[in-house]
Amino acid sequence: MARVPDVPHGAVDVDSDADAVDVRVDAAPPDVEPNEFGVTLLADIMLRGISDTVVRVRVRGSDDFHYAAIVVRGGVAALVHFEALGEGRYGARIAVAHDETLHLTVVASDFETGIAWLEHQVAQGGMGMGGEPEAAAEPPPPPLVPDVVLGGGGFGGRSPGLAPVVPPSPAPPAMPAPAPPPVAAEPVPVPEAPSGGLDGAAPVPVFVDAEVPARVVEGVPFDAVVRLSLADLAPTAGTARKKATALFDPAREIEVAMQLRGLAFADGTPSIISTMLPAKVSDPRRLVFALVPDGPGRGHITVTFTQPPIVTPLAVLALSTPIVAVDDDVEGIVADDPRTTVASVAAPPRSIADLPTLVIDESMSRGASELLVTAKVGRTVVKNSVRLPDKSAYVEGIYAELSRVRKTFLESVEDDPDEAADTARRDVRTLGARVAEELLGDDVNALLWSRRRRISQLVLQTSGELDIPWEIVHLVPVGRQRPDPERYFLGDLGLTRWMYGTSRPTVIPVDPTRVVAIAPDYVDHSLDLPRAREEIETLGDLLAGPPRSAADPIEFRQAIEDGFDLLHFAGHGRWRDIAPLGQEIAFAAFSEDHDDGSASYTDSDARRDLPELDTAAATSTPFVFLSACDVGRLRSGATGLGGFAEVFLRGGVGVFIGCSWAVRDDVTALFVRTFYQRTLGENATVGEAVLAARQAAREAGDLTSLAFTVFADPRARLVPHAAGDAGDHP
Repeated sequence: MARVPDVPHGAVDVDSDADAVDVRVDAAPPDVEPNEFGVTLLADIMLRGISDTVVRVRVRGSDDFHYAAIVVRGGVAALVHFEALGEGRYGARIAVAHDETLHLTVVASDFETGIAWLEHQVAQGGMGMGGEPEAAAEPPPPPLVPDVVLGGGGFGGRSPGLAPVVPPSPAPPAMPAPAPPPVAAEPVPVPEAPSGGLDGAAPVPVFVDAEVPARVVEGVPFDAVVRLSLADLAPTAGTARKKATALFDPAREIEVAMQLRGLAFADGTPSIISTMLPAKVSDPRRLVFALVPDGPGRGHITVTFTQPPIVTPLAVLALSTPIVAVDDDVEGIVADDPRTTVASVAAPPRSIADLPTLVIDESMSRGASELLVTAKVGRTVVKNSVRLPDKSAYVEGIYAELSRVRKTFLESVEDDPDEAADTARRDVRTLGARVAEELLGDDVNALLWSRRRRISQLVLQTSGELDIPWEIVHLVPVGRQRPDPERYFLGDLGLTRWMYGTSRPTVIPVDPTRVVAIAPDYVDHSLDLPRAREEIETLGDLLAGPPRSAADPIEFRQAIEDGFDLLHFAGHGRWRDIAPLGQEIAFAAFSEDHDDGSASYTDSDARRDLPELDTAAATSTPFVFLSACDVGRLRSGATGLGGFAEVFLRGGVGVFIGCSWAVRDDVTALFVRTFYQRTLGENATVGEAVLAARQAAREAGDLTSLAFTVFADPRARLVPHAAGDAGDHP
């Protein structure tokens, strides 16, 4: 089976001035298949400049593929990446000088790794090109593209190895005749495959797993083992284990990284180990990370597998183990019954892997945070590491400053709204720039600043760093980079978040009968939110009927157990500072004078009520919007995660939106109304709708535009449908 069965063969064209350039395009026939790295030849193009000009080479395609062209100019080959032009078209601008002849080979791959491999081959001369030609050398040959032969006036079929792209038959007089083909290059070796072969696939399927002891003791070092194998491996007795199967490019290094909570790396143990794929089925790779548990509780480990320059993981394994005190009874581990669970993984789609990306990998031990920040824009990747000795105090300091700015704004907004808004934005920009300088570092800041006008739909992906308000982080110039009076908050650059190991759906069906929307009518009238009801009315108008409600935590719990497609809560939320600690949302009967917990729903309640939404077993990945203060973030903790965001996402929710700090009732209602009108009313993506909602809130002169945290694939769409419609079971 071919890896790229639907490549749009024959969909390549050249847009040019006929008086400025001669063009010949030879399209590939439908039966041309990809090579073992997933690269498929689409067309061969010859260009001869009559005068200096610029042409656009275009492909009619889809987001499922990457497109590029090998351009041979003056005997030197280079790979040019195609950019999205909109409406399913992709292209690149190519300059052609007077009397210059260019040879282009247009290719496609459904894996970014395929194009990355091709670029490496071109750069190294592996395609029959590369480097400056010698003075006495014959005219340079065209580049090689694996497994495809072009010649005799058309394309040939698939060959067993790397074969040269023989240029078309002699050109008409207006075009120069191409040079003869070179000798074929040596094929890149592919590791021995599992039984059954690779079935035409370019990347190699690899079994990956991670194991830790089923129980560890505080302060006592232990080994966490990560294995990569071309065949499935049996679990080790007495371990907790996560496993998955993922696809890797056999020609590139794999970076295996580990992020920890409640655990620390032993002295001399790196957090990232690089390796290659196993050479044989019988010779798996075994990587050992020496770890030390903190105090009693639970240790959490996230393992990611990436292949640079791609920074989105190709596989993620998340597992945990209990940490017992030194004087506890540690006997009773069931040695012959290891606990094994399966992680679902997939290669990142092009439309995600190609977006500007900020990766925040964090390990926490005894309150200290080690952050590894990776920024990728285009094909440029830079990193920064920073240590926060007291992460909780650092985050609380940020929110204390936000609270001060908001208090000043509310005290002055009635006297001079414009001046109050300008002062608040200036103060938040100063705070955001300080955080950028402290956490991102010069290299990351310099890259983001240099691309600031071209960044949109920024994706922040993380192993579990959910408590820093990244939306308010403001880009800063570095060194001799020129300052800019415009505002560049990450939130305004389209920031959405993704937590490793959680769902990332692009389609979320919404059956109006499975919508739950609550705006409590508080008995304590000091808590009234007069505009919250508008959020529920907006949903009812767009879904042509009032949604289901819940009067108290018992009904709310029942609604979750019954299953839902969309859950919206518009009311009060807070951090609870008395037992049980955590986040909570308040229902109508809530009163601070009688705060016994009966009128509140906590993140601990949600953790108990969400097992039916487990990612592996879920038939849907629903949408949750908690339009309430302080429920969009976590509080830093060494031995475990918490908060509604983590609970809902780990429980199978596909999109979660929450609010990181106190917000204004009227501006929040505007944000919500704009968001739902764009998604449910106009079929906009979540990313597009959030940008529109932030803009509407910003124009209202309030800080609320940056308060919302959005965990979602920015391409995700809410698709309303009646029960029984196609798509009921995605």
